[in-house]
Amino acid sequence: MMVVAQLMASLYTGQLDSNKHINTEIMKTIYKIVLIGLMLLITGAVIVSCSSTKDKYTAVTDVEDEFKIEKSGAQLWGETCNRCHLAPSPADYNDTDWETISLHMRVRANLTEKESNKILEFLKSAN
Repeated sequence: MMVVAQLMASLYTGQLDSNKHINTEIMKTIYKIVLIGLMLLITGAVIVSCSSTKDKYTAVTDVEDEFKIEKSGAQLWGETCNRCHLAPSPADYNDTDWETISLHMRVRANLTEKESNKILEFLKSAN
């Protein structure tokens, strides 16, 4: 190892004696060793940086729920109902009819209970 260090130092400083002959094979070997060392170092750094920190930090889903902007019943009604058909006017049906329609359309439109309730509240208030 000491020989390699001396060769590297003499190459860096440019102070090679005329009596010393540097074999190109030795230099190629040194170059390969340095490259392999750098590749291992970089690979190790990538592995460590990509490792899981699941236990150390709050799950992203918890944070997303806090900052999620929820849509109003009117927005959901306009977007959901008009996706498949022309949305009827809220005044077209009475409250009892809207309750029955909302149960049916919840299944057909694949709505959550919360979304269905928001739409129903909007339709009843606009009725």
